[in-house]
Order: sequence, then structure tokens, then C-alpha cells
Amino acid sequence: SYYLPDYVLFFEKDGVTKVITTQIVKGGKDSRSKVPVVTEYEIASDGTIIVTSTITNNETNDDFHRLGLLAFLDKSLENVEYLGRGPMENYPDRKDCAFVGCYTTTVSGMQEEYIKPQSMGERCDVNWVKLTDNKGQGISIIALENTFMFSAQHYTDEDLWQTKYLHELNKIRKSEVVLHLDAAMRGLGNASCGPGPLKKYEIEKGMHKLHFCISPAK
Repeated sequence: SYYLPDYVLFFEKDGVTKVITTQIVKGGKDSRSKVPVVTEYEIASDGTIIVTSTITNNETNDDFHRLGLLAFLDKSLENVEYLGRGPMENYPDRKDCAFVGCYTTTVSGMQEEYIKPQSMGERCDVNWVKLTDNKGQGISIIALENTFMFSAQHYTDEDLWQTKYLHELNKIRKSEVVLHLDAAMRGLGNASCGPGPLKKYEIEKGMHKLHFCISPAK
């Protein structure tokens, strides 16, 4: 589900506009877990945006499979370039064979053809990602503290969860780019044919932080 902020504060200081949003996201196995999310946007006169988001998870570790931010971007931003692990999808417990490097792909190319559609296409240990149109115009997202994880698809996790078969993806495909920026993600484990992830790959309780800069792509 997607939630509008419960509280929004605007103010300007030294030529920089600041926007602070606060919201409580509910979800998990029984839809009763609560995760406070506080996000601050610093918007400079040149259009650069510094984003700091803190996500506090004090509920059980397996209530959420990812903690982060979600955005819907213009459909023209189909081209993806990033510095992180690749070229294939990778996850906290499935990334040893995905080496850190600069990779170029497309949003459609990040789709995985699982028999049962599911959340897919994640990339770990990302320093920056660039999404552009065919003229090279778009946005760059650069980590300012630690790294982040991301996925770019034409589907939401919720839509994928409700879809049973691969051939149904055309019915739920969105024209927009669905971008996830993740501060934390639960490992995959082998739950389809065995146990879940090891404890070290569960999402830890506490505060998780995203700190990055958004600017025009160059």
C-alpha cells in the first residue's frame, strides 16, 4: 500500500527550501505492524535535492521484506546505469557472484521471468544510479552515506503478489517506472523449498537510513 504523509512541514533557510514529511506505514503479516518514516528534502536553487529518510523498525524482523522509499517516474526514463553489484539481480544473501562494477541495462531488462511473478530485480551495494530517456536526459541518485539497494520495474510488489502466472504480466504492466530505493531488505532464504533466511539476513530492528542526492543526469 502507499501512504500519504501524516504531517508535512515547509520552510526556507539560506536560500534552501526544506520539506519534512512524517508518516506511519502499516503492514506486515497481520497488517498491524507500524513503521515511522521521517523524510527531509533539501531543495537547492539549481534543482538539486538532498534526501534524508529514517525508517524505524521496532516490530518483528520478518514483518517487512524491504524498508525504503518508492517513487513513480516518467515512462521515458527506461535506460538504467548504476555502480553497484550486477549484472544479474542480487540480494543480501544472494550476492557473492554479483561483482561491484558499472552496469548498463533497461527497466524492462531488469525483469526476471519467474513462473510465479514476484518482487524482482534488486541490486545491492549501489553507490549511484542514473535513469535517463533516449536523449540522455533524466536523473542521477547518488549515495551520500553508505550505499543503498534499488530496483526499477514496470510493476509494483502488490500487483506482482496478486498475479499467479507469467503470462498475466502484460495485464498489470505500468507505463511508469516503479523505483524502489531500499535501506534494508530481508534475505531470500529457501522458503519455496526449505527454510527462510539465516538470522543475519533478517531485517534488524532499529533505525534504517537513506541519505542521497538527486540531480539532473549528466
